[in-house]
Amino acid sequence: MKSFRIIPALLSLLLLGGCTFPSGDDLLAAPKPSTNYRTLQAELEELLASGVSYTAPAEGENRSSIQLVDLDGDGVEEAITFFRGSSAATSSNFSVYVYRKQEERYVCTGSVEGQAMAIESVDYPVITPDGRRGMVLSWRLGGDGTGALTVCDFNKDCVPSVLLETEYSAMELADMTGDGARDLLLLTTDPAGRRVARLYQYHSGALTLAGETGTSPETVSVERMQTGRVLDNHTAVFAEEKMASGVGLTTDIFVYADDLLINLALDGENAITRSTYRPVSVYAADVNGDGMTELPRAVLMAGYTDAAASDAVFMLDWYAYGVDQIPERVMTTYQNISDGWSLTIDPAWRDRITAVKSNDTGLSLVTFSEYLGGTQRVPLFIVYCATGAAREYYAGRTDLVQLGQTAQAVYFAKFAEEARNSTLAVTPEDVRKRFSLVKQDWNE
Repeated sequence: MKSFRIIPALLSLLLLGGCTFPSGDDLLAAPKPSTNYRTLQAELEELLASGVSYTAPAEGENRSSIQLVDLDGDGVEEAITFFRGSSAATSSNFSVYVYRKQEERYVCTGSVEGQAMAIESVDYPVITPDGRRGMVLSWRLGGDGTGALTVCDFNKDCVPSVLLETEYSAMELADMTGDGARDLLLLTTDPAGRRVARLYQYHSGALTLAGETGTSPETVSVERMQTGRVLDNHTAVFAEEKMASGVGLTTDIFVYADDLLINLALDGENAITRSTYRPVSVYAADVNGDGMTELPRAVLMAGYTDAAASDAVFMLDWYAYGVDQIPERVMTTYQNISDGWSLTIDPAWRDRITAVKSNDTGLSLVTFSEYLGGTQRVPLFIVYCATGAAREYYAGRTDLVQLGQTAQAVYFAKFAEEARNSTLAVTPEDVRKRFSLVKQDWNE
């Protein structure tokens, strides 16, 4: 559990001491803040009088202008405050002040300065196995997607010290070595203009470069970074990246093993077997619940031959990756991204089932059939998604195979008479068991 609290405004700091409840005339009196917070308020009012104004990080979990954080693990929270210049000439100047409680008052121990369009985010990662925290400030720069980063640690008196200042395009804080401390993985550009990943680790008061590796070619920007696990239980960072073509996604998989930073999407002599590109925009996910994060590869369903066709329908083969291992397929699914559902494809169906997407009087539907070759198909079942006013009507239909519902949609299936003649022998129970609502974020 995180050992820091975020408060939405300065007035939230003005807390009453104790847990007693006033009565009578006491209810008419203005609440009196504790001595600690009165001294902090006085310090902050002096700063405001100097010509600055409160600001707050724009993204992430920590978005308050005043944040309480136990930086040194002593059980007492420090106060982190965020300001920017209040005039047109100083509006790009930002200051982050650190206050430490000393007896009955808060004392400023130092500040971190920056120039930017905004403070993008702030995090307080555990940087040592014994629980000491640092601070990672992300600054919003121009419109090309590049940001700047300031990484600090704190001495025993909570005085901030800058360890790293650099530009970057994406970052993730993750415990890559399993020692309880979080490392910093940055995607950035090297002096030669190549996109690279760099891993920084904190040791003995310094942030050192622990490894560097390349990213997948022809990628131009990062959709998101997430931490997960790969085979052999290695911690991995998954970078979902847009292609220069504008079509589909590629995922780079960064692992720290044998004192090296490795990109599993490029590792090995045969990069084709490790390719993570897919023409559909679906993120990596733990699709089978085994604790590992799998990567999808898009495969045309039976009967489709042109992946670029507007009506092409894909299945997704999900692969588990590992260090020095050939990716292994663990599952195949059909994903309906727009309607938010998934259907697990039985291995016996994989090359024999096909699908067609369509709409009918406000219903979104996918018709599944057994593919017999050419234009020959045996209709099996249709999965429907009903939204709007039609939800309640279809949810109450007992003649339909009810699959699930959300606040926005009802999902159900209807079986075709011809399904009785199919050699796949798909049953309503099969569909219920294999159907699921999407539980991950989708890039639509």
